[in-house]
Parts: sequence; structure tokens; C-alpha cells
Amino acid sequence: MLIETASGRRRLFRKGDAYHPSREGGKTHPDPEEMPTGYEELLTWYGEWSSAEASSAAERDPLLSLYGSGNRLWTDEHADAYVRRLREGWE
Repeated sequence: MLIETASGRRRLFRKGDAYHPSREGGKTHPDPEEMPTGYEELLTWYGEWSSAEASSAAERDPLLSLYGSGNRLWTDEHADAYVRRLREGWE
């Protein structure tokens, strides 16, 4: 459930964090029934926070932000034909 963000610092796992494949489907956050009384609001906040962070992570990713940026280069040409044209004259 915890992930180390820096030496001595940990937080709850959130969607988008790296994990070992053998942990697929494992527990990522505490069950409300297992928590002491009075912490339900904290768990609700965590759920909202982790969802917002996971969705904004894709927006901040420099490679994912390039998606579709070059499509105007070959809008009227098939991608294979575009690459073939670029490679003309290569030796």
C-alpha cells in the first residue's frame, strides 16, 4: 500500500505508480472497516486526490503531450507515403 517517494518518505499507492507485476491486483489502500473511527473523511479525500493526480499525470508527461503534434505534416498524405518521401535520396 505504501510507496517510497524518497529516502525515508512514503505515501499511499495511487494509480499510475510503478509496481512489480507480481503485485497486480494487490491491495492499494486500506479498507474503511479496518481504519480507526474518524478517518473515513481522510480516506475519501485520498480517493479524490489520487484520481485527480493520476488524470493530470498524463497531461504533464512530455512524451504523451506530443500526441498528434505532427499530424498536420501528412494530413493529405498516407503515413507510409510520407515516410517514403522523406527517405528519398537516402543512401
